[in-house]
Amino acid sequence: MSSSVPRPRDPRRLPPASFAVTRTPQASVVTASGELDLTVTGQFAALLAEEVHRRPLALICDTSAIEFCAARVLTILIDTVADAAVARVPFAVAGRSRALLRPITALDLEHVLPVHCSVADALSWAALSAGPSSLDTPR
Repeated sequence: MSSSVPRPRDPRRLPPASFAVTRTPQASVVTASGELDLTVTGQFAALLAEEVHRRPLALICDTSAIEFCAARVLTILIDTVADAAVARVPFAVAGRSRALLRPITALDLEHVLPVHCSVADALSWAALSAGPSSLDTPR
């Protein structure tokens, strides 16, 4: 017998969320992977806030390996856009995973969240946003 009701997710099979930060002279890259649910959003927000506070020449959030994105994650990314603008740090999201793009598109947030195909594309955008000399000049 076929049922049209989807089965609930098995939490044992979902990849746990993980975060990593890579810092180079050009940028800080925060990589998020796995399930970004409400159990990790506080950690995610704190990590991005810490990186903005460090004032790197650019801040990129690599979301290419996320499997699930809670709505709160979008709020965190939008808040980071605002905080980074105040700190004069170019901020972009890299990775066009369906888990992130679907809610961004559904909520028409493309004009608020700069999402790029890859970290390299985001770094190129950030270099242009910062101006030609600001990535060469120490703060």
